[in-house]
Amino acid sequence: MKIAIIGSGLSGLTAAAYLAQKGHSVTVFEQYKRAGGVTAPSEKNGYKWDLGQLIIEGLGPNEPLGLILSELGIENLEIEVEDRGYVFPSLEINKPTNYKGFKWRINYLKNLFPEDSKGLDQYWRDYINFTRIMTYARRMERVSGIKSFYWKMRLFIKLLTSGLFSKKDWSATELMKHYFSNETLQLVFISIIADFFTPPSKFLGLGIFSLNPETIYDKRMPKFIDKNTEQIYCYNILGGISSMVDALVDRIENLGGSVKLNTKIKKILIEENKVQGAMDDRGNKSLADVVIAAGSAKKTFFDLIGKEYLSTELIEKVNNLKLMESVFMVHLGLNENYDPSKFNQGYTVRYYYGIDTTKELEEGINDERKGSYHEGKKGFVVHIPSLHSPEMAPQGHHAMTIYTICPNKLNQGTWKERKEEYTDKLLNYAEKYFPDLKKHIDTQVIMTPEDFRNRVYVDHHAFGGLAPYIENPRISFQTPIEGLWFIGAQSESGGGVNNVIPGAYKTAKKIVKLSH
Repeated sequence: MKIAIIGSGLSGLTAAAYLAQKGHSVTVFEQYKRAGGVTAPSEKNGYKWDLGQLIIEGLGPNEPLGLILSELGIENLEIEVEDRGYVFPSLEINKPTNYKGFKWRINYLKNLFPEDSKGLDQYWRDYINFTRIMTYARRMERVSGIKSFYWKMRLFIKLLTSGLFSKKDWSATELMKHYFSNETLQLVFISIIADFFTPPSKFLGLGIFSLNPETIYDKRMPKFIDKNTEQIYCYNILGGISSMVDALVDRIENLGGSVKLNTKIKKILIEENKVQGAMDDRGNKSLADVVIAAGSAKKTFFDLIGKEYLSTELIEKVNNLKLMESVFMVHLGLNENYDPSKFNQGYTVRYYYGIDTTKELEEGINDERKGSYHEGKKGFVVHIPSLHSPEMAPQGHHAMTIYTICPNKLNQGTWKERKEEYTDKLLNYAEKYFPDLKKHIDTQVIMTPEDFRNRVYVDHHAFGGLAPYIENPRISFQTPIEGLWFIGAQSESGGGVNNVIPGAYKTAKKIVKLSH
């Protein structure tokens, strides 16, 4: 089959690599000058910074993404296990110098919040049960027939007997109140929800266990914390996430496929409800048996396809998608006289929060969705990729990114008008933890939501795609138009590297199966 793939993010490249490996003629179209979408890096003066997901879960051998990449022939990707730190106004969570066992964080929190000791014990038991259920789910997916049925039955039995089934419809707010009375302790477990622009009252409670793997707090954690209870690790990709992009592009091209850069698709060609190919903005047509689109749902269905080909139900679903908001990133090149690692406790990634309660988190997310930007006051993230990959900065220097969540569009002014002002304010907040930071900046690149919109061809930049609200419509990979498929962070997979790669992989497998 001839297959056209629109968008060279990780979902598009994953699908392309699988389909090319199965002998199909694959062409990937990318409107930007470099492949990767939001996972393409930013580079200047010998510095290199990642734009997308900073730490990726499940890249190791026999882990979900690692297994997919291995099947795609991506064998030489260099990775290392990573963890991250958290700073709140009234406490910090840093791994101990000497490893103190897989319950050290729970014990540490018990000392800080003795009134919630019983709740922390109950949380731990449920974490163990959730981790075991997820272990069963992964084993079920890797096998077939009677073996798959065996793990499926064990999963359902564990779900019913663990007490988690009764909590399946709870929000994060309800779950936290069930375990803890102290709002600051509740925030410790759900603060990361801010990255998803989803108020805790609208976020599925059991998702908290997925967002808080103990391995993210200490990479020295053992893989198995109990029988049939397997933890997944988080990883840095050495050289930056673009190393994965480059490996996938090389694989596609070695298999005879092609990745066409600087080529913006203007229209998906359709006749009698069957896809015919795609046309770029210069009028060049590429005929195809299958078209796979990855990216913005509205751009894909309303601009590239056209509402005349869509049902009222699908139009409504696209219009009602709840997306995340954006990020404001300041990329810094630091001179040889400044070592940020001693202020960041040696972490590559560390979260700095300016809030202390779940109420502030809920209010802050709702404010951001209305166009109000907190300017860094409510928190920011620091990423120092040169700590794991020195080549991402000139010798002796460091690359550093400071970013905050922010509205896609401001309710007062524009990002272009205010980006210098906001950069200065963000750096001032950062200097509370990184003294004299501004004196040691020799290179600076600012990335606003407007810059992201231009780079990845969207009308609304959603940092991670779909917002994981308890009720949020999802658009199926297989569209009602024959031969047309939709993948990526705004499709049914949802956002995040560990969602879009498996989603694209499963879609590509289904396309091959249907072609036989």
